[in-house]
Amino acid sequence: MARNRHWDIRSRIIARCSVIVALALIVLPLDSAVARGADLGPGGTFHDDNGNVHEGAIEAIAEAGITKGCNPPDNDRYCPDQAVTRGQMASFLVRALNLAPSSTEGFTDIAGSLHEADILTLAAAGITKGCNPPDNDRYCPDAPVTRAQMASFLVRALNLPPSSTPRFVDIAGSPHEADILTLAAAGITKGCNPPDNDRYCPDRPVSRGEMATFLARGLDLPLLTPPPAPFHLIASFTTHHPCCQTRVAAVQELADLIDGIVVLPRDTLSMLRVIDYSVTSGYCQTSTTLFNAVFYAGLEDVEHRPHVVHFDRYPPAIESTLVAPDRADLKFRNDTEHPIQIRTSHTSTSVTVELWGDNDDRTVIGDYTAASGTILDVVEEGGTDARIVTAEVTNGGKTYWVTRTITVGAESTAESWTWTYR
Repeated sequence: MARNRHWDIRSRIIARCSVIVALALIVLPLDSAVARGADLGPGGTFHDDNGNVHEGAIEAIAEAGITKGCNPPDNDRYCPDQAVTRGQMASFLVRALNLAPSSTEGFTDIAGSLHEADILTLAAAGITKGCNPPDNDRYCPDAPVTRAQMASFLVRALNLPPSSTPRFVDIAGSPHEADILTLAAAGITKGCNPPDNDRYCPDRPVSRGEMATFLARGLDLPLLTPPPAPFHLIASFTTHHPCCQTRVAAVQELADLIDGIVVLPRDTLSMLRVIDYSVTSGYCQTSTTLFNAVFYAGLEDVEHRPHVVHFDRYPPAIESTLVAPDRADLKFRNDTEHPIQIRTSHTSTSVTVELWGDNDDRTVIGDYTAASGTILDVVEEGGTDARIVTAEVTNGGKTYWVTRTITVGAESTAESWTWTYR
């Protein structure tokens, strides 16, 4: 999936997953790996790694019981772009090596940590020494693991034979230099600047996705590629505007900002949060266009409010203004079982919002009265899978009645509202 960004309402992070990473995945041509990959459901174990360069390795360590996920109790996300903490690293390695538990005391800063038992087990196995040499009475469980530290963790954990073959130009003087060279000689790391790969970036934090690849290589785990998740156009909507007005720049700016955002199952997207609670004239056109796509996709409408006065460029009542800081927001929830990606495009006289993913085969019927002069384009791309209704334009008054009926299988849910313009 291209342009894959995730909207996480808890951490307010819009993460870009198309990161240029330092590791080249090695797909092992094993029949067993192919078979187990085919046994995975569409999209695999986690919602948020679909199309990620590390997905095969992530599935491999999940299959091996090394990772459970990052959002208990659901654990249907892996958070591939988050940095690995030293506490998490301990748990990964204890599971990967099936180390016997140990309760030997050793560090003063791990009491109450979720990873406390695994940290003590890792220390007893001699895989970690601490984070504050020479005392080493602290472990720093919440600190991110750097690529250099990861090298030392893995060299000790896997008992790799040492190597001093020169490889990288940026590790001289690092206390982890010897371990980095050993890791490279074992083929577990390539470098951080392909295609040259003459640098290692020792101080850069290791992401959870990179960590999966390190572990899969180090443990010789076959990579698992799940069938692709359902992904097709489910709704598209276009609104129009006159060319060359000052506000058009803001229309296009917000369209570009939301382009590529992925809303994961159960997450809610807030437009005010996307724009950091700062509204500019023209933003409401893009917001309205997105709302109509959400409306016809049958997704959950959490919050929206039409304008106080009607603008002919918007479908009456089926539109959404934005008023900062918190007076009017557009919020919708992904109540499907699949990630939903927003895709946008614009011309000098229009803006289009498409929603891609899968809406669980729900169908949508929308009825409303609309003022004359409104221009509506609903693009039926995606064939019968794109559940889209084309609205007819008729004369109406100042009060409008809106009804939306969503049908999934044999069950239908109807919702309606009215809106009166000044």
